[in-house]
Amino acid sequence: MGRIATVCGAAGVLVLLAGCTAGVDGAGPPAPTPDSSHVATATDRLTPTAPIGTIGSGKFTSDDGVTGTVRFDSDGQLLTLSLHDLVLPRQTQVEAMAAVQPVPAGQTCFDSGPRMNFGPAGAGTSAQDGQELRFVGGDPTAIDQVILTTPYGLAVDGDCLATIVARADIEWTFAPLRPNLRATDSGETGGARGIVETRDGASVAYVVAPGDLIEEVAARLGITVDDIGYLNTVRLPEPQQAVLHDGERLNLLVADR
Repeated sequence: MGRIATVCGAAGVLVLLAGCTAGVDGAGPPAPTPDSSHVATATDRLTPTAPIGTIGSGKFTSDDGVTGTVRFDSDGQLLTLSLHDLVLPRQTQVEAMAAVQPVPAGQTCFDSGPRMNFGPAGAGTSAQDGQELRFVGGDPTAIDQVILTTPYGLAVDGDCLATIVARADIEWTFAPLRPNLRATDSGETGGARGIVETRDGASVAYVVAPGDLIEEVAARLGITVDDIGYLNTVRLPEPQQAVLHDGERLNLLVADR
Protein backbone atom coordinates (compact mmCIF):
# COMPACT_ATOMS: atom_id res chain seq x y z
CA MET A 1 0.00 0.00 0.00
CA GLY A 2 1.33 3.43 -0.89
CA ARG A 3 2.38 5.98 1.72
CA ILE A 4 -0.07 8.66 2.82
CA ALA A 5 1.01 12.26 2.38
CA THR A 6 0.40 14.70 5.22
CA VAL A 7 -1.72 17.55 3.84
CA CYS A 8 -1.74 20.83 5.81
CA GLY A 9 -3.77 24.01 5.52
CA ALA A 10 -7.39 24.72 4.69
CA ALA A 11 -6.84 24.02 1.01
CA GLY A 12 -5.51 20.58 1.78
CA VAL A 13 -8.69 19.17 3.30
CA LEU A 14 -10.21 16.48 1.11
CA VAL A 15 -13.85 15.47 1.38
CA LEU A 16 -14.17 11.78 0.63
CA LEU A 17 -17.93 11.58 0.79
CA ALA A 18 -20.29 14.49 0.25
CA GLY A 19 -23.17 14.64 2.68
CA CYS A 20 -26.81 15.34 1.78
CA THR A 21 -28.79 18.28 3.17
CA ALA A 22 -32.54 18.66 3.57
CA GLY A 23 -34.43 21.13 1.38
CA VAL A 24 -34.61 24.70 2.71
CA ASP A 25 -38.40 24.82 2.39
CA GLY A 26 -39.10 22.39 5.19
CA ALA A 27 -38.26 19.12 6.82
CA GLY A 28 -37.49 16.14 4.69
CA PRO A 29 -39.81 13.12 4.31
CA PRO A 30 -40.49 11.10 7.45
CA ALA A 31 -38.07 8.32 8.19
CA PRO A 32 -39.34 4.89 7.11
CA THR A 33 -40.52 2.57 9.80
CA PRO A 34 -37.74 0.07 10.57
CA ASP A 35 -38.38 -3.41 9.29
CA SER A 36 -37.55 -5.70 12.16
CA SER A 37 -37.32 -8.63 9.77
CA HIS A 38 -34.33 -7.12 7.95
CA VAL A 39 -30.91 -8.32 9.02
CA ALA A 40 -27.95 -6.12 8.07
CA THR A 41 -25.49 -7.86 5.75
CA ALA A 42 -22.13 -7.06 4.19
CA THR A 43 -23.92 -5.86 1.04
CA ASP A 44 -25.67 -3.09 3.03
CA ARG A 45 -22.42 -1.13 3.43
CA LEU A 46 -21.97 2.02 1.39
CA THR A 47 -18.89 1.86 -0.81
CA PRO A 48 -16.78 5.02 -0.41
CA THR A 49 -15.20 6.57 -3.48
CA ALA A 50 -11.82 8.14 -4.19
CA PRO A 51 -11.56 11.95 -4.14
CA ILE A 52 -11.71 13.97 -7.35
CA GLY A 53 -8.63 15.81 -8.62
CA THR A 54 -4.95 15.24 -7.90
CA ILE A 55 -4.74 12.39 -5.41
CA GLY A 56 -1.18 11.04 -5.52
CA SER A 57 2.35 11.91 -6.52
CA GLY A 58 5.95 10.73 -6.40
CA LYS A 59 9.51 11.59 -7.39
CA PHE A 60 11.62 9.30 -9.56
CA THR A 61 14.94 7.92 -8.38
CA SER A 62 17.40 6.12 -10.61
CA ASP A 63 20.98 4.93 -10.90
CA ASP A 64 21.02 6.11 -14.53
CA GLY A 65 20.27 9.80 -13.94
CA VAL A 66 16.55 9.62 -14.73
CA THR A 67 14.69 12.42 -12.92
CA GLY A 68 11.16 13.79 -12.88
CA THR A 69 7.88 13.42 -11.04
CA VAL A 70 4.65 11.51 -11.49
CA ARG A 71 1.10 12.52 -10.59
CA PHE A 72 -2.19 10.66 -10.32
CA ASP A 73 -5.57 12.33 -10.93
CA SER A 74 -9.09 10.95 -10.66
CA ASP A 75 -12.46 11.99 -12.07
CA GLY A 76 -14.28 9.37 -10.00
CA GLN A 77 -14.22 6.73 -12.73
CA LEU A 78 -10.85 7.00 -14.45
CA LEU A 79 -7.39 7.10 -12.90
CA THR A 80 -4.95 9.09 -15.01
CA LEU A 81 -1.18 9.29 -14.71
CA SER A 82 0.98 12.20 -15.85
CA LEU A 83 4.76 12.55 -15.97
CA HIS A 84 6.42 15.91 -15.36
CA ASP A 85 9.88 17.23 -16.28
CA LEU A 86 11.08 13.73 -17.13
CA VAL A 87 14.78 13.55 -17.99
CA LEU A 88 15.96 10.39 -19.81
CA PRO A 89 19.75 10.46 -20.28
CA ARG A 90 19.99 7.04 -21.95
CA GLN A 91 16.53 6.31 -23.38
CA THR A 92 14.30 7.98 -25.93
CA GLN A 93 11.22 6.22 -24.61
CA VAL A 94 10.14 4.34 -21.49
CA GLU A 95 7.07 2.43 -20.35
CA ALA A 96 5.13 3.70 -17.30
CA MET A 97 3.95 0.88 -15.04
CA ALA A 98 2.11 1.01 -11.72
CA ALA A 99 3.11 -1.65 -9.19
CA VAL A 100 0.46 -2.87 -6.74
CA GLN A 101 3.16 -4.53 -4.65
CA PRO A 102 6.48 -2.89 -3.70
CA VAL A 103 9.28 -3.82 -6.10
CA PRO A 104 12.41 -4.80 -4.11
CA ALA A 105 15.21 -2.23 -4.31
CA GLY A 106 17.62 -4.68 -5.95
CA GLN A 107 15.16 -5.90 -8.59
CA THR A 108 16.13 -4.82 -12.10
CA CYS A 109 13.43 -6.52 -14.19
CA PHE A 110 9.69 -5.80 -14.23
CA ASP A 111 8.26 -7.87 -17.06
CA SER A 112 5.82 -10.06 -15.12
CA GLY A 113 3.53 -10.09 -12.13
CA PRO A 114 0.63 -7.76 -11.26
CA ARG A 115 1.05 -4.29 -12.74
CA MET A 116 -0.92 -1.62 -14.56
CA ASN A 117 0.48 -0.32 -17.85
CA PHE A 118 -0.03 3.40 -18.46
CA GLY A 119 1.70 3.33 -21.82
CA PRO A 120 4.92 4.67 -23.38
CA ALA A 121 6.40 8.07 -22.57
CA GLY A 122 9.25 10.26 -23.72
CA ALA A 123 11.21 13.01 -22.01
CA GLY A 124 9.42 16.12 -20.78
CA THR A 125 5.84 16.31 -19.55
CA SER A 126 3.13 13.97 -20.77
CA ALA A 127 -0.34 12.72 -19.92
CA GLN A 128 -0.46 8.95 -20.04
CA ASP A 129 -3.26 6.48 -20.74
CA GLY A 130 -5.98 6.24 -18.09
CA GLN A 131 -7.10 3.13 -16.26
CA GLU A 132 -10.52 2.44 -14.77
CA LEU A 133 -10.59 2.74 -10.99
CA ARG A 134 -12.53 -0.52 -10.78
CA PHE A 135 -9.30 -2.36 -11.53
CA VAL A 136 -8.08 -1.34 -8.06
CA GLY A 137 -11.41 -1.75 -6.31
CA GLY A 138 -12.11 1.96 -6.70
CA ASP A 139 -9.20 2.75 -4.38
CA PRO A 140 -5.80 3.44 -5.98
CA THR A 141 -3.96 3.49 -2.63
CA ALA A 142 -3.15 -0.13 -3.50
CA ILE A 143 -0.56 1.28 -5.92
CA ASP A 144 2.79 1.47 -4.16
CA GLN A 145 5.10 2.65 -6.92
CA VAL A 146 5.33 3.80 -10.50
CA ILE A 147 8.07 1.97 -12.37
CA LEU A 148 9.65 3.21 -15.59
CA THR A 149 11.04 0.43 -17.77
CA THR A 150 12.56 0.01 -21.18
CA PRO A 151 9.81 -0.52 -23.80
CA TYR A 152 8.49 -4.04 -23.34
CA GLY A 153 10.31 -6.53 -25.55
CA LEU A 154 12.30 -3.91 -27.52
CA ALA A 155 15.46 -3.88 -25.42
CA VAL A 156 15.84 -7.43 -24.17
CA ASP A 157 18.46 -7.75 -21.43
CA GLY A 158 19.20 -11.44 -21.07
CA ASP A 159 15.84 -13.00 -20.26
CA CYS A 160 14.29 -9.67 -19.16
CA LEU A 161 11.75 -8.03 -21.47
CA ALA A 162 11.37 -4.82 -19.42
CA THR A 163 14.38 -3.47 -17.51
CA ILE A 164 13.71 -1.00 -14.69
CA VAL A 165 15.23 2.44 -15.33
CA ALA A 166 13.56 4.44 -12.52
CA ARG A 167 10.98 4.14 -9.77
CA ALA A 168 8.86 6.49 -7.68
CA ASP A 169 7.22 5.73 -4.34
CA ILE A 170 3.68 7.13 -4.37
CA GLU A 171 2.27 9.31 -1.61
CA TRP A 172 -1.53 9.47 -1.55
CA THR A 173 -3.56 12.40 -0.24
CA PHE A 174 -6.06 10.10 1.47
CA ALA A 175 -6.10 6.90 3.49
CA PRO A 176 -7.45 3.54 2.23
CA LEU A 177 -11.21 3.83 1.74
CA ARG A 178 -12.20 0.70 3.66
CA PRO A 179 -10.11 0.91 6.86
CA ASN A 180 -12.61 -1.06 8.92
CA LEU A 181 -12.93 -3.98 6.53
CA ARG A 182 -12.39 -7.16 8.54
CA ALA A 183 -12.85 -10.79 7.57
CA THR A 184 -14.29 -13.14 10.18
CA ASP A 185 -14.24 -16.90 9.62
CA SER A 186 -17.61 -18.54 10.28
CA GLY A 187 -16.42 -22.03 9.35
CA GLU A 188 -16.33 -24.32 6.33
CA THR A 189 -19.24 -24.64 3.93
CA GLY A 190 -19.75 -26.76 0.82
CA GLY A 191 -18.24 -24.15 -1.49
CA ALA A 192 -15.71 -22.71 0.94
CA ARG A 193 -13.50 -25.47 2.32
CA GLY A 194 -10.17 -23.64 2.21
CA ILE A 195 -7.82 -22.76 5.06
CA VAL A 196 -8.02 -19.40 6.82
CA GLU A 197 -4.64 -18.13 8.00
CA THR A 198 -4.70 -16.12 11.23
CA ARG A 199 -2.31 -13.81 13.04
CA ASP A 200 -2.93 -12.57 16.57
CA GLY A 201 -6.51 -13.75 16.26
CA ALA A 202 -7.18 -11.90 13.00
CA SER A 203 -7.94 -13.57 9.66
CA VAL A 204 -5.12 -12.51 7.32
CA ALA A 205 -5.44 -14.81 4.29
CA TYR A 206 -7.56 -17.53 2.74
CA VAL A 207 -6.05 -20.44 0.80
CA VAL A 208 -8.46 -21.71 -1.85
CA ALA A 209 -9.48 -25.37 -1.83
CA PRO A 210 -10.61 -27.38 -4.87
CA GLY A 211 -14.21 -26.57 -5.78
CA ASP A 212 -14.37 -23.33 -3.79
CA LEU A 213 -16.82 -20.70 -5.08
CA ILE A 214 -16.02 -17.02 -4.62
CA GLU A 215 -19.54 -16.17 -3.41
CA GLU A 216 -19.41 -18.84 -0.72
CA VAL A 217 -15.88 -17.88 0.31
CA ALA A 218 -17.04 -14.28 0.74
CA ALA A 219 -20.06 -15.38 2.77
CA ARG A 220 -17.91 -17.58 5.00
CA LEU A 221 -15.63 -14.61 5.71
CA GLY A 222 -18.47 -12.15 6.30
CA ILE A 223 -17.45 -9.91 3.39
CA THR A 224 -18.60 -9.40 -0.20
CA VAL A 225 -17.16 -10.52 -3.54
CA ASP A 226 -16.41 -6.84 -4.14
CA ASP A 227 -14.43 -6.79 -0.88
CA ILE A 228 -12.37 -9.76 -2.09
CA GLY A 229 -11.52 -7.81 -5.25
CA TYR A 230 -10.67 -4.73 -3.20
CA LEU A 231 -8.30 -6.68 -0.97
CA ASN A 232 -6.66 -8.49 -3.87
CA THR A 233 -5.59 -6.01 -6.53
CA VAL A 234 -2.84 -8.52 -7.30
CA ARG A 235 -5.55 -10.40 -9.21
CA LEU A 236 -5.27 -7.84 -12.01
CA PRO A 237 -6.70 -7.29 -14.55
CA GLU A 238 -9.97 -8.43 -12.94
CA PRO A 239 -9.61 -8.54 -9.12
CA GLN A 240 -13.25 -9.65 -8.79
CA GLN A 241 -12.96 -12.48 -11.30
CA ALA A 242 -15.24 -15.30 -10.24
CA VAL A 243 -12.82 -18.15 -10.93
CA LEU A 244 -10.76 -19.22 -7.92
CA HIS A 245 -7.72 -21.43 -8.38
CA ASP A 246 -6.77 -24.33 -6.14
CA GLY A 247 -4.04 -23.12 -3.81
CA GLU A 248 -4.58 -19.43 -4.59
CA ARG A 249 -3.91 -17.26 -1.55
CA LEU A 250 -6.39 -14.44 -1.03
CA ASN A 251 -5.27 -11.51 1.10
CA LEU A 252 -7.69 -10.45 3.85
CA LEU A 253 -5.89 -7.39 5.26
CA VAL A 254 -6.41 -3.83 4.04
CA ALA A 255 -2.80 -3.03 4.98
CA ASP A 256 -1.51 -5.74 2.61
CA ARG A 257 -3.72 -5.06 -0.42
